[in-house]
Amino acid sequence: MNIRHTALVAASSCVLTLAGCGSGHRADPAVAPVSIGGLPHTLVGEDYNSVTLIETDVQGTNITGTFDTTEVKYNSPDHQRATLTGTVKGSQVTLTASFALGSTVFNGTLNGSTLTLQVPQANGQIEDYVLKPGTVDDYNQLVNQMETGGTPTPQPSKFY
Repeated sequence: MNIRHTALVAASSCVLTLAGCGSGHRADPAVAPVSIGGLPHTLVGEDYNSVTLIETDVQGTNITGTFDTTEVKYNSPDHQRATLTGTVKGSQVTLTASFALGSTVFNGTLNGSTLTLQVPQANGQIEDYVLKPGTVDDYNQLVNQMETGGTPTPQPSKFY
């Protein structure tokens, strides 16, 4: 399954078609600082043709940040960026990603330092997209792999 970023950009005119059973990127949690509220400052997720980077700042229960994603479409990478706002209350996370053409709300669960977002699919189903602590360098390396080889190299997830 993959993240469909074009649908995110078109979220204002159609149902979100973000697909993703991402394996998440395994990075050393000590490298990525954890913000207040337990939500890691930098999270990276990946699947067979997309990579996502979420950078957050948490003040109390309020989240702000950015959402960067790259997907291989038609044999070339497509990069998208959104601003993030949201809340974290215990293990429950709600994020709103505001793209140029609209916004999308993601609900998720924080389990330790792993964030699992429930992502609506074009067929109406909800699937999980797993993000784990990582760095901007991790994201850039995975994007580079996509640009040169067409796909990132996801690592197996212990959650599946």
